[in-house]
Amino acid sequence: MRPRLLEAINLATLAVLSVLTIALRHRLPGAGGLLLRYGLLAAGVFAVALCVPHALRWPAPARIILDFYPTAFIPLLYETLGPLITAARGQPRDDLLIAADRALFGVDVTVWLERFVRPALNDFFFLSYTTYYFLALALGILLYLRDLTVLRRYIFTLTFCYLVSYAGYFAVPALGPRYALADKQSVSLETTPIARTIAGTLNALENTKVDVFPSGHTMIAVTVLLVAWRRAKDAFWYFLPVALCLIASTVYCRYHYVIDVLAGATLALASVPTGDWIYDRFTASAAGSRPAAA
Repeated sequence: MRPRLLEAINLATLAVLSVLTIALRHRLPGAGGLLLRYGLLAAGVFAVALCVPHALRWPAPARIILDFYPTAFIPLLYETLGPLITAARGQPRDDLLIAADRALFGVDVTVWLERFVRPALNDFFFLSYTTYYFLALALGILLYLRDLTVLRRYIFTLTFCYLVSYAGYFAVPALGPRYALADKQSVSLETTPIARTIAGTLNALENTKVDVFPSGHTMIAVTVLLVAWRRAKDAFWYFLPVALCLIASTVYCRYHYVIDVLAGATLALASVPTGDWIYDRFTASAAGSRPAAA
């Protein structure tokens, strides 16, 4: 049995992270627990790979799980990265990103934006920031209703983009302006119940903090826009304002530097066609390797 490309890339990622965990075990607290989590994730992906060939016999809800399981796999994988990044790369390098923003704009952008801070804007942009957790899924549901072939291509490319962003976290680990520039910020954003609740909830739930470069929120927002433009153009115009507000919120809410946003957008522009090309090439190769029908 040849697994789908989606399962193959997920298993390869888990293998790489497991090898890295073993290599860093002497300075990685809880390495055993981390390896157990990777093993459980791998078992889940293997189970999906075994079930896919028999999916046509299953009821529709079960088939949906086989296509949409990355909605659980990706967050679970993300939550394992924090200790591993720290063990592999050491201290955060916000200094590099701060220097890049200052070179481009001459200021710390989140500090400069304080002049525009208002309670209503705080609520608006924190709410916009949360759309990250629904935007990609919304397009996935739309494509599911329209064309399963397009949906599966999108899910692979989206997963590929997530993994590229995770590689960036290892390349330049950083905490973001909310931590690194806290001593320079003089105006609080958490001035309303909505802003405080969202900021506090996200801070409590996200165990991986060194996830700034590139901006994954920007990368996924741009990915959704690119796929919607090509595969669901009628819906693109509904996704566009949501995605733009999401991208703006990453800086306004002090989660990202502008250089993170630029890097995220650039990587999305490169990763989406690359992911599509890999998927199309593998799918064509797999189809060509099957025995001809009698």
